[in-house]
Amino acid sequence: MKVIFLDIDGVIQPTWKQKRFEHLDEMDEMAKRLDAQIPGYEYYRYVTVEKYPGCVFTAYSRKCSLAAVCFDWDKDAVEYLRQVLEQHDAKIVISSDWRDGGEFTMKSFLAIYGLDKYFYDMLEGLSYRPPTERQARAQKYFGSVRKENQRYDERAADIRDYLDLHKEVTAYVAVDDRNLGFPVAGHFVHCSRGMIRQEEFLQMKELIEIEDGPYPINYPLTDEKAV
Repeated sequence: MKVIFLDIDGVIQPTWKQKRFEHLDEMDEMAKRLDAQIPGYEYYRYVTVEKYPGCVFTAYSRKCSLAAVCFDWDKDAVEYLRQVLEQHDAKIVISSDWRDGGEFTMKSFLAIYGLDKYFYDMLEGLSYRPPTERQARAQKYFGSVRKENQRYDERAADIRDYLDLHKEVTAYVAVDDRNLGFPVAGHFVHCSRGMIRQEEFLQMKELIEIEDGPYPINYPLTDEKAV
């Protein structure tokens, strides 16, 4: 299976776009229209109830998030993503902090662009909580083996932990505006210009065809938890 580890901010939501704040007063009515167009995702409930199941964010924050999806996600960047998914039979694993909102919410956002059918999973854990035991182990391992001149971001270790657990993944590309570094070397597209553009799109198409998985972490045998 081919997987795209998808960040949101700086990848399909340009870092400079803030149009969502101009449309907050419209979101209740827009949510009603989305409910009519895309049944099953309860957009109106998402932006209006005080407490939404599986989500720690306030109604105002949720309204901002939905407005960002509708008005700040870049249509060209989303289309580039769609083409890679369609042409290469790939699935989405959310690596972004947006996963804090929950799986159902993330699928509902993707559904606005017809991408929910490509959703497969999200990285474990929440950005505002300590890493899981597995993630902490991977972060410690990659932090210890990296060379002095190698870039390293803990999200890359979290991705490798996911791959270590999910042997069904045989090809992947991680797309992020953070420089994830060596743990995902050879499978990483750096969106250093704030969103997916043609250059990143072509890189994604090339890397997603490298089927060299599965991707176990070769923990040292002295690690009592090695698998």
